[in-house]
Amino acid sequence: MPQVRKVFVCLILLLLTIDLCDSDCKFVMKTEAGKSDCMDGGMSYKVGAMWKSEDCYTCYCGKVTAICCTDYSQVPDVPSNCEAIFDKRLCKYKVYSKDNPDILCEV
Repeated sequence: MPQVRKVFVCLILLLLTIDLCDSDCKFVMKTEAGKSDCMDGGMSYKVGAMWKSEDCYTCYCGKVTAICCTDYSQVPDVPSNCEAIFDKRLCKYKVYSKDNPDILCEV
């Protein structure tokens, strides 16, 4: 069973890192000695748990660290007559016309 868990963890980490050029990842060291849980936003997560943070990161709790990566692409190439605005509720950028913020731009 431990071998299956190692393979599963490796696959998760691989999936999290495939899109690193379009996402932002951070590693968070566990600071409390003797604690195996990961903490995020006042919540505790067991080793092996995955969760979505309030700031649009998908996180995985490992034995030594937690890794958190964004689910969204970085700011897209935006035409000069448009601007990108991050929608934190949907965890993605939307691109609007500068002249009329009710109109979405094609990107």
